[in-house]
Amino acid sequence: MKKCLRFARVAVAITFVGGIWSACRNPRSEVKIENAADHFSTSYGEARQKFLAAGAAARADIVSLKNPAAGPENEELFTDLALLGPRDSKSVLVLISGTHGVEGFAGSAVQTGLMREGIASNLKEESSILMIHAINPVGFAHLRRVDENNVDPNRNFLDHSKPHPQNLAYDALADFIEPLSVLSLPRIAVWPRLLWYKATGGTKELQQAISGGQYSHPKGLFYGGRSETWSNKTLRSIVQKYLSGALRVVVIDLHTGLGAYGDYEIILQQPEESPTYRRAIAIWGSEKVRTTFNGYSDRAAGETDDHAFSAELSGSIKLAFVNLLPKAEVTAVTVDFGTSSAVKVFLAMRDENWLHYHGNPSTSRGKKIKAALRRTFYPEDDGWKQMVWSGAKQVVHKAIER
Repeated sequence: MKKCLRFARVAVAITFVGGIWSACRNPRSEVKIENAADHFSTSYGEARQKFLAAGAAARADIVSLKNPAAGPENEELFTDLALLGPRDSKSVLVLISGTHGVEGFAGSAVQTGLMREGIASNLKEESSILMIHAINPVGFAHLRRVDENNVDPNRNFLDHSKPHPQNLAYDALADFIEPLSVLSLPRIAVWPRLLWYKATGGTKELQQAISGGQYSHPKGLFYGGRSETWSNKTLRSIVQKYLSGALRVVVIDLHTGLGAYGDYEIILQQPEESPTYRRAIAIWGSEKVRTTFNGYSDRAAGETDDHAFSAELSGSIKLAFVNLLPKAEVTAVTVDFGTSSAVKVFLAMRDENWLHYHGNPSTSRGKKIKAALRRTFYPEDDGWKQMVWSGAKQVVHKAIER
């Protein structure tokens, strides 16, 4: 009996010392959270606090950049950075959330969850992760996709000193895309013209006309602006400060709203024969990687849901990184998680845009429209959250492992 007790004490001591040794070897030990939904938040403010707390616990280098606009409760708004690893790393993975404001709930949760689970412990030598939280904090806080000037940040990164691209197809459909009324009769009246455009031009051409970007309707959807926005200037300064010496940069811009519910696509804007596309295939495989180059994708034969793809964008963040880092090997992608059908997504955006310019958010109709937009890009469903979390983890870990 005494021998058994002595053996038990020795075993406990070895286990205790082993635990201390393990913790010393890996001070950023993982914190497992069983329910992925715990990483998600109900507001920009809560998301920011979770991100900052996770960054502090992960011993990240945190910097907060104040936006000049205010939140819905007149609170201050920030784009926050969390750098894990050396600032002068030659290989950097960049994770961006909140490019399209209200879509930031998912991206923020992914960033927070990765830091909570000790993502830094997976970094290779001379590698870092730079997390950019809420690059469009105004849209995030006010539950809009756009910034304070109705500019879509993902259409703003082009040379504004040159003539802006024309989108004549958008011009022709403008009274449908940005109507003066969202009542039933005006809605019905414009559908025949839309259906005629789709029948004569095709689904892909219709999608490109509406969402590819436009620069002549400041109160419309997908407006790219006529000058650099705060988010544009801020991102450029971040790239200059943190990435100018990097030789290899992988950018993952996290979005929601595109594709099958809870599933995701990894989207590029380079042709299939390009080195960038080949690198993306090498990192993530061919199943999820798509390109919108020339408005087309590499979907397998037999799959015909054109609504599952992004349009070819003007002034996108993906191409901005390529242009800003000409000496680096840049692989910049959008990872988009599906939420609803393309028609529902469009109508939710159109109605919210109408509300912003012509409606009253405090009315019953206004509250329903705002709730619909939020629900369209951020389903309050733990199953969806788990799918986003699992998919995003796979995407990020594959990027680190390469």
